[in-house]
Amino acid sequence: MIWIGIAGLALAAVCAYLARAAHTRARSMESAETLPVRDLRSLHEAAAQAAGPGHFRYGCEVAGHARPHRDGALRSELEDLECVWHRHKISRKYEEIYRDGNGNRKRRTRTDVLSEHSSSTAFFVADATGKVAVHPAGHEVVGAEKVLDRFDPLVAGGNRLELGPLSLNLGGGDGTLGYLREEWLVRPGSRFYVHGEATDAEGHLALAPPDEGGAFVLSVKSEKELLRGENHKVLAYGLGAGLAAVAGVALIVVGLVR
Repeated sequence: MIWIGIAGLALAAVCAYLARAAHTRARSMESAETLPVRDLRSLHEAAAQAAGPGHFRYGCEVAGHARPHRDGALRSELEDLECVWHRHKISRKYEEIYRDGNGNRKRRTRTDVLSEHSSSTAFFVADATGKVAVHPAGHEVVGAEKVLDRFDPLVAGGNRLELGPLSLNLGGGDGTLGYLREEWLVRPGSRFYVHGEATDAEGHLALAPPDEGGAFVLSVKSEKELLRGENHKVLAYGLGAGLAAVAGVALIVVGLVR
């Protein structure tokens, strides 16, 4: 009983942390200025004239549409679709035998991630006043389109997995059930929102993760939609933290008085 109560308190701590993180992201987005690209470039030019290039740092937001960078659109790695950003994940599902607390043999399904990658190639966000580069730095894009979600059962004699031009023999055994392939992307022309830091540290103006930490948000959803989601998380995780804490304390007290 006491250990269950301790687990409840641990769960309350996790929920409290997640609620605080969502609150921080929401307040960061609310406090940042959403700038037209033209105004952002004007600020950058004024700063460069005053302090020289390479020193500009400004927390802000830009909303517009995603455009390919100078070298053209990317191709997603699994579905080979045109995009400006892509991410994939390949997981192995398998069964394993274990013994429960009473020593009974049981079977459960587990998942291992074999491959996971998000593109880091820069692209542009363009509005009616201009365009500015975005450095995704391997971050995920909120609300990205999911173009692949397929489970391939293991076939007798092994399983070959096609990864674009590559073909891998993943074999079988060890209770393998099959492989799940998932892929997300952002197509050229998709609406796009960036919350981060405008900087010229790499010789040109770009939006990137804040140099000293802080929220970096890439999304095909609007700021309004994101704020609604973050506020819902604050409420849900906060409620979960309170309930888990009360239950944990109650169970510990019951365990101690028995």
